[in-house]
Amino acid sequence: MEQLPQNVEELQQMYRDLLQVKKELEEMHRQKDELLSRAQRDLAEERAKRETAEKEKQLLEERYKKQLQILEIFQQSMDYMKEEMEEKDRRLREQDKRIQRLEAQMKIMTGNEQHTETDLFQSVENDNREDTSQPSLFHQIRDLLKELRLLMAKCFCCM
Repeated sequence: MEQLPQNVEELQQMYRDLLQVKKELEEMHRQKDELLSRAQRDLAEERAKRETAEKEKQLLEERYKKQLQILEIFQQSMDYMKEEMEEKDRRLREQDKRIQRLEAQMKIMTGNEQHTETDLFQSVENDNREDTSQPSLFHQIRDLLKELRLLMAKCFCCM
């Protein structure tokens, strides 16, 4: 009969051991769930950060493309304006030459007949020589437009 109490004690000890193992398993399960939850939160945060970064990148790319389009349009406008200015400058020089020839012819016709044809051409050539100390108004405007173009290009590059 003594075996019975000893068996009961052994069974009780085994029961306590099983309860302890059960508690440890439950604690490990709880910790595993906490780790899983924390990992899921971290993943969700990283996903949100990545999505935000992608959206910002996309917005910056769109903004960059728009700025490039604006710069291209500006460049085309500046090129067109430059061509127009050069054409107007050329026309003005031609008109100045014509006016100088007509003035010389008028001098000859009004009684200054002492001028010969070579004198007429020499006076036109002398008038055609530009005074380099004083650039024409169109040259000044053209230079200012070049400066403006450079400044605007620098401005767009810094954006």
